[in-house]
Amino acid sequence: MPTVLIVDDSKTIQMLVTNALGRIRDIRVVTAANGREALDVVAKNDVDLVITDINMPEMDGIQLISEVRKKRDAACLPILIITAKGEEQARTEGLRLGANAYVLKPLSWHELTTAAEKLLAGAVPEKQRR
Repeated sequence: MPTVLIVDDSKTIQMLVTNALGRIRDIRVVTAANGREALDVVAKNDVDLVITDINMPEMDGIQLISEVRKKRDAACLPILIITAKGEEQARTEGLRLGANAYVLKPLSWHELTTAAEKLLAGAVPEKQRR
């Protein structure tokens, strides 16, 4: 069963993304409210996909992507950005730093689940990356 890390400071978004992904396959979901918490989760869990917002307190999604890509054991971890239409510069920076895809807010659950499924299908399990 794949593990998906949802990183968003909104508990509502965390719940909605969890529910959407749960409809398409059996997954284990872990959550974090910001990039700092997410780095701890990645360090302590086998994570197969990170879905992250851009704007969060303490450490934003851009910093999170950069830090994840620096870690040898997480360098190939698929990352999906959730971003608003007006955040083109941040979205471009996130992709440049190594995010694999993005979906725009307001979220289309079809786009979110399709992107997540594609990334999970191509993901190398954490255990094999070490």
